[in-house]
Amino acid sequence: MNQKPVVITDFTNLAKQKWRIVNDDVMGGLSESYFQINPDGHAVFLGNISLKNNGGFASVRNQEPLNLFGFEAIRLKVKGDGNRYSFRLKPATDSSNPTYWYEHRFETKEDEWSEIKLPLDAFEATFRGRKPEDAPQLDLKNISHFGFLISDKQSGKFRLEINKIEAIA
Repeated sequence: MNQKPVVITDFTNLAKQKWRIVNDDVMGGLSESYFQINPDGHAVFLGNISLKNNGGFASVRNQEPLNLFGFEAIRLKVKGDGNRYSFRLKPATDSSNPTYWYEHRFETKEDEWSEIKLPLDAFEATFRGRKPEDAPQLDLKNISHFGFLISDKQSGKFRLEINKIEAIA
């Protein structure tokens, strides 16, 4: 059975969506980021990464539940700046378990639109920037958050324009 792609978000109604910025300032860093909609109706995640005070990351996340069971990949349509980003998924957990994010990194081309396919079976667990060896497999039926991250000691200005996020079978 060949399912049609399911649009996770296309940013047409940002007021109903629950996007939130989380940067390295939560631990003393000085990075800044913003998330907005441009006149074309695309989301723009932009800002400046500072490595001062052991900083070096910026993220934006959406707290909307997703069930990705039966899908094979996430497809992004983005216009980048040449930096490397991560698309991240966080399963819902009870408070007794560590909060793992599962991420898939992708490269962007400066000022070029790209369609990027991220196989769900290639997402890797992370916990505070490290890859735990004992993390459970990603529970695709029970995703509580999804979003974007820039990290990996990439300092300076960044800008990622996002047209669409889809789940594909």
